Amino acid sequence: METKNTDASASEPTTEATIATQPVIDTQSEPETSSSESAPKEQAQQQSSTPWGIIITLFLLLILAFTSVAGGYYLYQQLQAQQAESAKLTKKLQAALVEPNQRIASLEQQQGQFAASVENAMAQSLEQQTQLEERVSIIAQRNPNHWRAEEAKYLVRLAGQKLWLEKDPSTATSLLKAADERIKSMRDPSLMPLRKALSKDIAAVASVKNTDISGTVLTLDAIIDNLDKLPLNRAETHFSSEEVADTQMTESLDDWQSNLAKSWQALIDDFVIVRKRTTDAAPLLEPDQQWYLVENTKNKLLQAQLALYRQDQVNYRNSIKLARKWIFQYFDLKDQQTTDTLATLDALETLKIQSTSIDRFAASNMLNQLVTYGNLMTEEAQ
Repeated sequence: METKNTDASASEPTTEATIATQPVIDTQSEPETSSSESAPKEQAQQQSSTPWGIIITLFLLLILAFTSVAGGYYLYQQLQAQQAESAKLTKKLQAALVEPNQRIASLEQQQGQFAASVENAMAQSLEQQTQLEERVSIIAQRNPNHWRAEEAKYLVRLAGQKLWLEKDPSTATSLLKAADERIKSMRDPSLMPLRKALSKDIAAVASVKNTDISGTVLTLDAIIDNLDKLPLNRAETHFSSEEVADTQMTESLDDWQSNLAKSWQALIDDFVIVRKRTTDAAPLLEPDQQWYLVENTKNKLLQAQLALYRQDQVNYRNSIKLARKWIFQYFDLKDQQTTDTLATLDALETLKIQSTSIDRFAASNMLNQLVTYGNLMTEEAQ
């Protein structure tokens, strides 16, 4: 029972509180009643509008979430594409760098090989230089006459060039004498056979008559240059004076028959002239024939020069004779230049071209033995 009282006592204040919280309604005033009626309507409107705002808010949040998810997915895809592209570029760069790296490696290898070859070449050159120095020292230790023998050998070889190539026996003789002087300065009695051979060669070369080939060629050049200036001959006829005397009439009446005959002959001569020529008529040449004449004469003189260099006596004289014949026949013989040219050709025609019969110097073998062995072999000395 006590418990019930306590419960009742406890419930009382609550009812009072509820009553206290409720608004006091004045029945006497109408405006208060109207406000009391509108309050529940506003509460109902607020209660009815609250779920739509939440829904809209939630919808906006969902849209934002979806947009953020889609943007993140798009960014993820872009990132993946960039990573794949960067991977491709990396592979391409690596592939592009393979060939330069290979080239660099090959160049380094070639450089190494070149350096090795240069070192080998330097080593070989040093070795050759050492060997050359050793040879020079060996030669220096030999008899000083070896150098004189080398000089004599060189002089004899040079004399052969002057004799056979340049056709200059006088210079060849001087060179052989200089070689004999080198052998003489060695003061070696065992070299007397070599000096005898040199003296024999000197005598043989000195006996060769020196043909002035250079001077003859220059003379022919001067004639060739003056051919265009030589005047050609012209036709000149010389008639006898007997026919002219026969046509003259006398004043005597007794000679009327002869005068009539001469008058008749003079009348006929006005239409037909027949004269006797006491000299041969010189041929007349046309301008183109004159040019051919001059050029053919020059050609013959050039052939004479070539035969002179070849030491061909027959062709040389034939060319000179034919050129002289053409000048004598077709050019003016009264002109001084023509007569001088003919005189020069007459002198050149008498030129004798002598070729040497020496094929080899007798001292050549001995000089080779002296330079190679340092002395003369016994069999060759005998």
